[in-house]
Amino acid sequence: MAIRTAEARRVYRLVRRNWEALSDFEQPEDLVSFLTAREGDFRVKDRLLAGLVMLVQMEATDRFFVALLWLGLWPGLDGVYRRCLRRMKRAPADVVSSIAASFMSLVARVSLANVQRVAATLVRSTERDVLKAWRKELEEEHQRALLGGLASVDGWAPSVLWPVPFVSQARSFDAEVEELRAWLLPLTGEETDLVVSVLVHEEDYAEAGASFGLAPAAARKRVQRALGRLRKMKEKIPRK
Repeated sequence: MAIRTAEARRVYRLVRRNWEALSDFEQPEDLVSFLTAREGDFRVKDRLLAGLVMLVQMEATDRFFVALLWLGLWPGLDGVYRRCLRRMKRAPADVVSSIAASFMSLVARVSLANVQRVAATLVRSTERDVLKAWRKELEEEHQRALLGGLASVDGWAPSVLWPVPFVSQARSFDAEVEELRAWLLPLTGEETDLVVSVLVHEEDYAEAGASFGLAPAAARKRVQRALGRLRKMKEKIPRK
């Protein structure tokens, strides 16, 4: 359901009467503009996103509220799309389909009581689930190809050539990132994930900030502050 149709506006007006947090947003477009703007209190945005998630989970005219969630998180989800497209090397339509499936599955099952930052959780977890499913698919295809090859020839040499290094590269990249994150955590603290997003995943400050509910300037300041601490400590810490 589009958010500018007469039915969408009728649904929005109905919900707005009973949801005080929407009082400042007369039209659905106003809400989306606020959620996607670089400025604005991320805590207010998180509360609004949490409310949208609850409405979707209640299946209350969920198509409309799913559209609002997608649009409200679009800067972060667009970053997920571009990173996954670069890593997965799949057709754009396939990547979009994978992101949509992972996002909807996550929204349906997420427990808001256990979430501190709604925007960051939905965006990051969607990317994690997409890449996890992709790696699982690669491994399953690898096994099928290997078994098929063994069944068709004598001995143990498979007849199907499979890019095994491609699978191991997918694994090793994540392992390297986790190793680097664990190494940085005692040194950069709560800025660790932000530093990894900018320096490893090559996100710009707008992308990284959107995932963590931060304006680009705030994201830049935090990363620079963390790197400044690392520079001061470079003589005391082992090289990485």
